Amino acid sequence: MERNAALPRTALPRTARVVAVPALALLALLTGCSSTAAPAPTGSPGATAPGSLSVQGPRSHLELTGGRLTTGASGASELAVSVRNAGTAPEHLAMVSTPDGGRATLQGGKGPDNALTAAGVLIRPGETAVFGGADGPKILFPAHPAGSAATPPSGPADAIMIFSVSGLVHFQVPAGR
Repeated sequence: MERNAALPRTALPRTARVVAVPALALLALLTGCSSTAAPAPTGSPGATAPGSLSVQGPRSHLELTGGRLTTGASGASELAVSVRNAGTAPEHLAMVSTPDGGRATLQGGKGPDNALTAAGVLIRPGETAVFGGADGPKILFPAHPAGSAATPPSGPADAIMIFSVSGLVHFQVPAGR
């Protein structure tokens, strides 16, 4: 038998079937295959007050109200907003962008409500997370260095919020001191 001889014609297809069929079955189970794609969540920014937004999807329904970005004496900002999960699935606020393209720091609430997990700040179905409250979770934007081109916003501020079920939410909030 030669060292570089080709494998018999029947060995490769059988080996491939033995490996590929279980791998494909496992992949289908892990990815939760479905035959229809879910529609993207929709928002209704025009029908609500500034700093408020309603976002609905097949398994999600978020109501964001009372949004306001405040800047303290140190130059750091905090986004205060109430987020009600009116959907059927638990939500996690995973990330929030800052108006200048940076990233806000998330803090969980004190105690089990709205705890910060590896997935973000937990908001259970039927619950409201009040960000910026005394014992509640917080969304903190970093201070801008003195003399930097980036300054805290004085008008409406844009933030992109990333939720685990609802996905990307573009949220425009009034800014003030």
